[in-house]
Amino acid sequence: MASWRQLFLLSHILINFVYLTIAQPGFLDYHCIENGNFTSNSMYQTNLNTLLSSLSSNIDRNGFYSSSEGEGSDVVNGIALCRGDVELDSCRSCVNDSTRKLSQLCPNNKQAIGWYDYCMLRYSNQSFLGTMDTSPVYHLWNENKTSDVRQFNQDLRNLLDDLRGRAGSGGSLRKFATDNTSFTTATDFRTIYGLVQCTPDLSERQCTDCLLLAMEEIGSCCVGYKGGRVVYPSCNFRYELYRFNKEKEITPEPPLSPPPPSSEPLRPAFFQHSSLETNMEMPLREASNFSVNEASITELDGR
Repeated sequence: MASWRQLFLLSHILINFVYLTIAQPGFLDYHCIENGNFTSNSMYQTNLNTLLSSLSSNIDRNGFYSSSEGEGSDVVNGIALCRGDVELDSCRSCVNDSTRKLSQLCPNNKQAIGWYDYCMLRYSNQSFLGTMDTSPVYHLWNENKTSDVRQFNQDLRNLLDDLRGRAGSGGSLRKFATDNTSFTTATDFRTIYGLVQCTPDLSERQCTDCLLLAMEEIGSCCVGYKGGRVVYPSCNFRYELYRFNKEKEITPEPPLSPPPPSSEPLRPAFFQHSSLETNMEMPLREASNFSVNEASITELDGR
C-alpha cells in the first residue's frame, strides 16, 4: 500500500499538472517567421533569453512594454502588449506564458509572433517600433449569421468608426477603446459589443489607418456574422453580440500634442464582397486550425 508521503507527492504532481494545463492554453495563432535563424548557445539566443525574461516583470498598468537587447547582428527587439481592459496580474501572467511557449514553438527563429486572447508577444532581429505592420494576419468569426445583415452592418460600421477614432487619439501610452451600440430589427433587439486596439508606439494616423485596413478585411471573412475579429501585429478589433470584454473603465491618455488638421475621415468599404488585397508574407491557416468554435465563439450564449 502506498504511504501517505507517496500519496501526498502524487496529489501535488496532479495539482500542478492541472494548473499548467489551465494556465498555459494554446495560442489563438502564432507565426515562426522564416527570415533568418540563430544557432543554439549563440549570442543572439542569449540576448533573446534576456529580453524575454524581462518582459512580464517590466510591463506596467498600461499593458505595453518594448525593449532591445544586444547590438549589431545580435540585437533582439521585442514588445509585449496586453488587451487594454486586462488587469495587470493577468497581463503579466499572459506575457509570462507567451515567452515560454513562443520560444518553444519557434526554437531557432529570429522573428516570431504569438497571440493569446489577453496578450501579444513579438520579437525580431529587425527594428519595428513605430512601424505599422499588417502581416501576418488572422481572422476569427462567429458561425451564426444575423437575421438583418444590412442593419447589422450599418450599426457595426458606426460603432467601429467611432472606436477607431477614439483609439487613435489615445496617446503614447495606450491606444484602446471599447463600447457597445444597439442593434434593432423588426423582431429582435440586441447589443453589439466592440473593442479596438493599436500598439501605442504608432502615431494617431498610423493607428487609424491600421484599423481601417483591418476593418476592410471584414468583407473577406465576416460579413453578416454575429461576431468576428481581425488581428494584425500593429492593431486589432473584435465585435460580438455578447459582452466579452472586462467591465473596466479605460480613460485614454491625452495626446502629447494637438493633432494636425485632417480631411474628412475615411470610412471603410468593408461590406462589399470584393476581392481585397492583404499585405501578407505567408498564407493564412485554414479556419479549422484556429479553433474558431473554441477561441471566438464558445460564449454564444444561446445565439
